[in-house]
Amino acid sequence: MEFIQGTTLVHLKIKCWGGSKKASRDNDIKLGTNGSMPSEKLLELGRKKIFPPKAIDPMLRHRKTAERHLLVSGTRFIGGYAIPDSEVQSLSKTLESVKKKFYEDLVHFLDTFEENKQKWLFENSEFESILRDQTPDKDYVEKAFSFEYKLFKLDALPGSEPDSDDVANQVLHEIGQSCKRFSERLLTRNQGIGSANLKRQILPVIQKLDLLSFGNHRMNKVLSEFQALDRSIPDGHFKKDDPVLSRVIVFLSMCADPDRLERIIDGSLSVESIIRKSSQATPLTTNDGPVSFDSGDSLSSTPFDIQSTDTSITDLSADSSIGFF
Repeated sequence: MEFIQGTTLVHLKIKCWGGSKKASRDNDIKLGTNGSMPSEKLLELGRKKIFPPKAIDPMLRHRKTAERHLLVSGTRFIGGYAIPDSEVQSLSKTLESVKKKFYEDLVHFLDTFEENKQKWLFENSEFESILRDQTPDKDYVEKAFSFEYKLFKLDALPGSEPDSDDVANQVLHEIGQSCKRFSERLLTRNQGIGSANLKRQILPVIQKLDLLSFGNHRMNKVLSEFQALDRSIPDGHFKKDDPVLSRVIVFLSMCADPDRLERIIDGSLSVESIIRKSSQATPLTTNDGPVSFDSGDSLSSTPFDIQSTDTSITDLSADSSIGFF
């Protein structure tokens, strides 16, 4: 019940025109003898792009920015975002700022609509007749964009209160995803990183757990370990193969793995044990095998599968309030 009483639900509704339509096998894809397929530039996942995607990107970026800001201190909840009451005022100002930029870029998009439309037709002249007939007019497209949000205070009926562990699991899932992205960025970073910058990237997780824990033991345990991680980082500048940075990446990768996260919660894995293994220069045993903490280790054996780097997330060197998320 503390969670319901201490949070405000933010219902965010941002609409963006996709600039695409479902491809037709009759008109867009010609199979058989002398058949042809539109290029990937025009056709992707069964949809044809009827307008240049780059022209729409600014509004899509603002939508992602708004969502990331909501996840800094809040969590997804019943179709919206549950935000601690103490953060609502500042977050409302942030959303108003993002909304203002959204509509400023929308005005530019509409001002250059015909120019971009003609340019796209020229670049795809082979399919011009199809594209021209299927591209809606500017007035229609304008109505397909909107940026709205509403705030609600909820009150659960007796016996219908959300389970605190269900809320905790959602928060920890979001933090695990952020840990994965952060680990990837640290691993693919060519330059070193200073302690102040590294701590600044970890701070939003500590703040989010602190604001949303409401006494939940699962979140409190993970919070205490992140606080221990923060305290374990000495002043200085760390190269990619520095043991301090290695320990941070190992801990983050564990938080990104549901099974290892449970071991952190039950106390069988901790920042202290990682530091102890590191100082002894002995492997930390995991289900995937040993993880070396030797100073020359490139962390290729870290128990974390590196798939890609999410370039939509704020760069480590950037001075951003979004930080970790």
